[in-house]
Amino acid sequence: MDEFLRFDGPIQLTDRAARSDCEIGGKHIRKDQLVGVVLAAANRDPEQFPDPDRLDVGRRDNHHLAFGHGNHFCVGSQLAKLEAEIAVGSLLRRFPDLEGPRDPAEWRRSMIVRGPVALPLRLV
Repeated sequence: MDEFLRFDGPIQLTDRAARSDCEIGGKHIRKDQLVGVVLAAANRDPEQFPDPDRLDVGRRDNHHLAFGHGNHFCVGSQLAKLEAEIAVGSLLRRFPDLEGPRDPAEWRRSMIVRGPVALPLRLV
């Protein structure tokens, strides 16, 4: 589950307000200034994830940011992962020959939330 969240998480972008004046990457950031945080890019950082553009369900030490980090870590993350595991597992057990497109035809138009507009499945 964690590798799917790292590889293509549902939330791509968020923002934070700087708690103090600082400099990041040569740019001066003022206290209370909003800074965009691109979670999708962080989850593909080659310094954190070897071969980051490859989906590797056996990846170890997968410290992705799909549920945030530190004070901004989602308190419901364990419940969300458990619900997803139960739902997907139940669906695949009930319909072992499930069919559908490998890539959805159309993705939601949003810079923040990622997901298909529709995902038609054939339950066989």
